[in-house]
Amino acid sequence: MGNILTVTANPAIDRVYFVENFRIGQVHRPIKAVFTAGGKGLNVSRVCSLLGEKVTATGFLGGYNGAFIRSEVKKLGITDGFTQIDGETRQCINISEQNGVSSEILESGPAISPEERDSFLNSFQVYVKDADIITVSGSLPSGLDTSLYISILQLAKTYNKKVLFDVSGKTLAVMVANKPFMVKPNKDEFMKLTGWPAFEPEKALLFLREQGVEIPFISLGKEGAVALIDEKVYSFSVPTVNAVNTVGSGDSTVAGIATGISRGLPLWDAIRLGMAAGVANTMFEQTGVVSKELVADFYKQITVDAG
Repeated sequence: MGNILTVTANPAIDRVYFVENFRIGQVHRPIKAVFTAGGKGLNVSRVCSLLGEKVTATGFLGGYNGAFIRSEVKKLGITDGFTQIDGETRQCINISEQNGVSSEILESGPAISPEERDSFLNSFQVYVKDADIITVSGSLPSGLDTSLYISILQLAKTYNKKVLFDVSGKTLAVMVANKPFMVKPNKDEFMKLTGWPAFEPEKALLFLREQGVEIPFISLGKEGAVALIDEKVYSFSVPTVNAVNTVGSGDSTVAGIATGISRGLPLWDAIRLGMAAGVANTMFEQTGVVSKELVADFYKQITVDAG
């Protein structure tokens, strides 16, 4: 078994409320409420663990919410590598309707001090030595900027470790410029990055490669995904399903890819496993949850076309 190292700089308690006919300004009593240790990187950690991998989760945790997340991480058998902070870890609320439409309220998170940042990097340098693959996911809390992610990438490169970044906006632009192993924007995030008037898959992948990304990957939602491996464009198609909850599917995809890389699968097959995990996640009410059985079933249904 390999070792997957995840980074969640801005974790959260994810509170998902399932309601009927949500209306602004009205009182609602949820059919069900599900609370999980969340934040994109923690979703990755959970799915990797559910797939049977050894996972170390790092980032920043504080206060009552941080204590809850630590307890959930422990229950999953994930190694707790989080840095303790003085601030209170955030909460994120998702209101999910039966028709599949969801609305989200995302707190910005606590402010991280320079001392807390340095403490994190010191512990990360220890963990990175034993990692097969590092995933870095999501936003940065107040007090931190993209220099943290650059430092993470530089430390990883020092030890010849691969890093998969799942970030967006300005952070995506900065990380692409710093030549990571892999990025995973969706189509909308890529279009915002470039400002292109139309999306052309092969051109988009080549653009990311020219910027220095070793394995460009772009998620296309229900249409699957595309990736550039060596000099071939790979297209991944996914089956049509009746989704229960799509939140966390991108994170599950990252987890599946990281799992495949940790297991030594060819990169196209690792991505295929990631796509299967992303689809499997939609079958659960909880955010960032899969089962080995469903992932194995969907894995068989993912088609791969190498152009």
